[in-house]
Amino acid sequence: MSNLNSVIELLKGQVQDREDEWRKERQQYQQVIFDLKTQLEEQKNINKVLNERLNSIKFAFMPIADNIRSTKKNHHRVKSDTLTFLKNEDRNITPNLTQKKPLLLNFLKELEEQQSESHIKSTYHMTHGKLHHHQRSNSNGQGVFKKQTTITIESDRSLTEREIIVGKDLFEVKGQLRSHLDGVRAIVFEQNIMATASEDCTIKLWSVDQIKSINPTTHVDPINTIRQHLGPILTMTSFSNPKISQAINFYSGGVDGTIRSYSVDQDIQFSWHAHTDVIWSLKHHPYDHRLLSQSADGSVKMWKSLIPDQFKMNHEMLQNPLANFTFRKSMNGLSTPTAIEWIIKGYENIACGYSDSLQYVIYDVATVRAIQQIRFEQDFVNQSVQPNKLLYNNDLKYLVSGHEDHKIRFCDLNTGKIYKSLICHTDAVTDLCVLQNVYLLASVSHDGSMRTWDIRKFQCLHEIPAHKQKYDEGIHAIQSYGNLVATAGADGIVKIFNYLI
Repeated sequence: MSNLNSVIELLKGQVQDREDEWRKERQQYQQVIFDLKTQLEEQKNINKVLNERLNSIKFAFMPIADNIRSTKKNHHRVKSDTLTFLKNEDRNITPNLTQKKPLLLNFLKELEEQQSESHIKSTYHMTHGKLHHHQRSNSNGQGVFKKQTTITIESDRSLTEREIIVGKDLFEVKGQLRSHLDGVRAIVFEQNIMATASEDCTIKLWSVDQIKSINPTTHVDPINTIRQHLGPILTMTSFSNPKISQAINFYSGGVDGTIRSYSVDQDIQFSWHAHTDVIWSLKHHPYDHRLLSQSADGSVKMWKSLIPDQFKMNHEMLQNPLANFTFRKSMNGLSTPTAIEWIIKGYENIACGYSDSLQYVIYDVATVRAIQQIRFEQDFVNQSVQPNKLLYNNDLKYLVSGHEDHKIRFCDLNTGKIYKSLICHTDAVTDLCVLQNVYLLASVSHDGSMRTWDIRKFQCLHEIPAHKQKYDEGIHAIQSYGNLVATAGADGIVKIFNYLI
């Protein structure tokens, strides 16, 4: 009996040993399977990256006309630092490159055609077809346009009557101003002074005469640096009336919620606390001493702007706004304004755009009430379509707005409807500017490009890559002064262009 028990114990011991070995072997195989799965995922990720790079290369070598058609629905973003095109995940481009002619042969063929024709009219050739204004932007400084043939324009026609040809060079780079240490948010021209405001908490004043004489190899220093704000400066405006006084007054606002005034000639500074949150935009009345401010606290306020003769007035009186314009979208709170503009047409109104409302609101200054609401549409649900810039003057027929959804919208105030809506950039439109020719509109975007538009035909005339991107931000502001055009970028550079037309 004892022998039988010992045999049973021996067998149990052997079974236990085999089970332990089996568990160890099972754990080893499980570890091997886990390692193989990890390697498989890594290989899939590598293959995905390689496929994206391959599609990007194919996309870059596609003829431009096919390139445009393939990107009509899903616009790409140009990363100016890496020169790679980030595509949407649902986009699948598989062009048949064997059916396309080599670019060099097309270029030589085009040169032969240009040499054989004695009189070439306004044509602008591409590899296949005509140039479309939805052209991809290369923010690193190398455009995709080909040279335009020389166009002879009759000298007896006025500037506003000329037919400006698509693709013709409208600007040449004069130089760069590299004095700010962070992104430049605003540019203002006033008489012979140009002022720039930056996220580095400073305002720098420049002489326009010096700017006119610069070239790409020269360096210009500011004539004055103003340090008033305790945080980044996001907006700036100005006012002067040479008929009354030569004084130039600048007004700035930013993260600290204060409006700060600076008189250039008298070197006087003044500030008052205007909002409880970030001030996004300031807009001075073109003729009167009134100032509009919009803030993330949901309010648009009108102030009596500070002029040198009023600096000795009671500060408490100056801190009280003349009017407060608010728009309540729902019972939960106020809508956040993102763009404001004066509308002066024999009467005085204010146009406001909001981040969470698909409409412009027109206010009557006298009654401080909304008198008109103009609705615009969005292409996709939950898509941000907030207006970043509103532009109006008496020479324009429309209220023009630049939006987060890459579009520029033209609004007819008489009918209260959107007359035209154009996809103008591959990223958010940040600022607009009317050039010396009132029929030409310049727009800038976070894609790093500046584009020029003929608002009579709603046609893109020219594109120039101006700034590199920084943290997905490109160009913040654009302003013109005679033949000078200045752009301010997130890269901390102010670029000066010479308007050739």
